[in-house]
Amino acid sequence: MPDLDRAAPARALIQEEQHGVLCTLSQKISGWPFGSVTPYAIAQNGEPILLISEIAEHTRNLRAEPRMSLFIQDSAFLNDTQSGRRITLMGMAAPVSDEENDDAKQRYLSRFPNAAQYFQVHDFTLFKILTTYVRYIGGFGEIYWLEPHEVLINSANNLLSSQSAGICDHMNADHANALILYAKAFANLDVDGARMMDVDPYGFEMIVDQSGVSQTIRIRFPKPVTTTDEVRQATIAMLKQARESAG
Repeated sequence: MPDLDRAAPARALIQEEQHGVLCTLSQKISGWPFGSVTPYAIAQNGEPILLISEIAEHTRNLRAEPRMSLFIQDSAFLNDTQSGRRITLMGMAAPVSDEENDDAKQRYLSRFPNAAQYFQVHDFTLFKILTTYVRYIGGFGEIYWLEPHEVLINSANNLLSSQSAGICDHMNADHANALILYAKAFANLDVDGARMMDVDPYGFEMIVDQSGVSQTIRIRFPKPVTTTDEVRQATIAMLKQARESAG
């Protein structure tokens, strides 16, 4: 299988999921690994972003030893985890630089709007993962190492990066009802409103409001898209499916 095709499910998984297991090297119990569940967003260069508290055990570990891994699994297979996709990103964690902080903060809040309160206190810091090694498992017999550049979606390999904002503005202004139908049909959520926030070749993210509570969801395209025309065709076909699903 060509490398780019081989890496496509891994790229999609990183975008689709929002939580992973962060493994650090314990400073309290020297030499032992320490695991903790953490949400993550995606930086402009495709690397995962973490918002972590200075009082957390994993933050103290990273401050002393930046080597870490982030394990991400397909949440659709939690009852049969070995049948689902999973990926481990291994690398170094470092605080987001001052130059990148505003963009990283906006990206994190776009995915987790309810995290705004954490930016009001001083003991939370944005960290970015600098990925060195990637191990992917797609199912039985589908196990291999990948290069970071194969799985991290960024402006260099995302053919929709320059069009994403325009696509989102168009969908939010002219097709707000379609977004609500997408949430119902593809995320099983009855929502009061929805806004598309980002689009990449594998799907799009929306912030949805449900009884006054906001959350970010991701909707997958039926197949990868690389042009605005392919996005249009995909969203039209998905809208037809969503309407049929709604009866």
